[in-house]
Amino acid sequence: MHLVGLSMGGRIARNFALRHPDRLRSLVLAGTSPGFDALSGAEVKRFVAERRNATPESVRRLLGSRAVAGAYEQLLESVERVHQASYEKTLEASVAQDRAAPIEHIKVPTLVITGDEDKVYPPAMAQDIARRISGAELITMQGVGHLSNLEQPDEFNQAVLDFLIRQEKHS
Repeated sequence: MHLVGLSMGGRIARNFALRHPDRLRSLVLAGTSPGFDALSGAEVKRFVAERRNATPESVRRLLGSRAVAGAYEQLLESVERVHQASYEKTLEASVAQDRAAPIEHIKVPTLVITGDEDKVYPPAMAQDIARRISGAELITMQGVGHLSNLEQPDEFNQAVLDFLIRQEKHS
């Protein structure tokens, strides 16, 4: 199985890879973190506050300067459909429980994708993730913020597809 996760999905995929390495052939981690210990206390507080008090402007800041037409509207619509109370509980649980993961133990081929304009999990965090996972590849998408798959879907999909094709050739 090949597993791709973005943001919270990346944290979930990372945990799956650590718990079930025998079930994976490869892993793609996009716009994610190794756990909330990678952020300072002030950064965690800001992270929580920004998500609890989402405004159209704070949603816009998730996107980079090269987001495709319609990405903002699609994201805003998605945010508006979220059940706020459930989201806040998930957010609280994530911050409290998703601490430093031993990502050095990930043994499957891994691709790390970041946007050079990601303000949620900055590119330096992705660089650190790629450095800590043996043999991991890193792609930094230009003009892209936190949601690389939404902002530049063709570029994102091509990067993932190219990675998966390389994994199939090596198996």
